[in-house]
Formats: sequence, C-alpha cells, structure tokens
Amino acid sequence: MLWGAMRVPALRFLAGLALIAASLAACAKEFPTLRELAGMPKVDDPSVDIKPAEPKWLLIKNPRFGDVASEPEYIWVEEDKIPTTMGTLVFGKSSLIASPEIVAKYGSPPGGGRISPRQKMAVAVDPTPPPPKLPHDRGFVVFVDTSRVVIDLNSKDGIKPGAQVSVRRDKIAIVHPVTGELLGELDEEVATGRVTEVKEKFSVVELSSVANGNQVKIKDRVVVR
Repeated sequence: MLWGAMRVPALRFLAGLALIAASLAACAKEFPTLRELAGMPKVDDPSVDIKPAEPKWLLIKNPRFGDVASEPEYIWVEEDKIPTTMGTLVFGKSSLIASPEIVAKYGSPPGGGRISPRQKMAVAVDPTPPPPKLPHDRGFVVFVDTSRVVIDLNSKDGIKPGAQVSVRRDKIAIVHPVTGELLGELDEEVATGRVTEVKEKFSVVELSSVANGNQVKIKDRVVVR
C-alpha cells in the first residue's frame, strides 16, 4: 500500500517535468536565436552548404635553395603558408614572391590550383593582332559603268576632283607578325582613273586605262595616288 501511495505523486512529478520541457522547447522555437538576429542561418539549416575554401597558390623563392642540393630554386606554397626568414622579417614576405616571368616557366600550381592575386600575373593577351584599319585614301568600287566607276570615298576622305586612283584586286595585307604593323600589300592593278565628281557619300572616277583581259568589278579595291 505504501508503494502504491508513493507511485502516484512520482508519476505526477515526472509528468510535470515533461510538460515543462515541452513548454521550453516550444518557446525556443518561437523566439529567434542570436545567430538569426544577426542575419546568419541556423547551424542545422539544410540550405547551409559549408565548403572548404579553395587554396590559392604562390610561387616563391625556396629559402632552402643552395643549402640542400635537391631543393629547387622556386616552390609552390599556399598563400597563407609563406615561410618566415630573416629576409622576410626585414623586407616582408612579398620579397619571396616570384615574378610573372618566372611563374610562366614553372607552369601551374599543384593539381592545377588557382594562383593567388598576390602573384600579380599579367592578363593574357590574344596573340592575334587586330586587322589593320584602312587609311582614308583607300576604298571600294560600289558601281561599275562602261567607262566610269563609283567609289565609296568622298571629301571627308580627302578626295578632290582630279585625283588619280588605282583600281586593284586580290589584295593581300602583309602584316608584321610581332608588331602588327601593316607593311604593304600584294595585289594587281586592274585599272586607273581620275576623279571627276565628288558627292556627299561617293565619288565618280573616269577610267583612263584597263589592264588587258581585266574588267573592273564591284568590291575592287581603290587606292588614291
């Protein structure tokens, strides 16, 4: 009987503890945490994708080069793991960073990693030079008549009545492979003529000679002499 009398209060006490725990849990859900008040996501939020930061690499002068025969002159290290030496204490750790010219000789970091911006690599430049711009004294034939042609040059290009022109074909620009400078052209002269009229957007050329077996065509190149 004594055990039965003690059992009922004990059960009521445990039920009261469970009710208090449930109330505290409900309150915790209703009130925001400090992380949420700061605008940070919950730790257990499935939308939070924590990824390890990708290391960035630096090519530096190897402090042990010369002391150990097998050590290379330059080595790749993560940017936050530059060793401290007597030189870096005086001149700073940037004094160990290799120049872009040396990096180009050593290739890419381990595993093809990213090079740190501190390496100050030059931006890659397209080795293909842009097509040379045509001077103002060169244009195209846009219309062909029996003894005259119309070209797309006008007074804005410096064309004046009486100017001598050469009509040419198969123009091949000779461009310097290093400087991109236009060195000259390889083509043939189809005809010659003289400017008789200069309009707002074109000029009329009276043909004076046409090479044997040739005929002036639209898109032929025109060069003012």
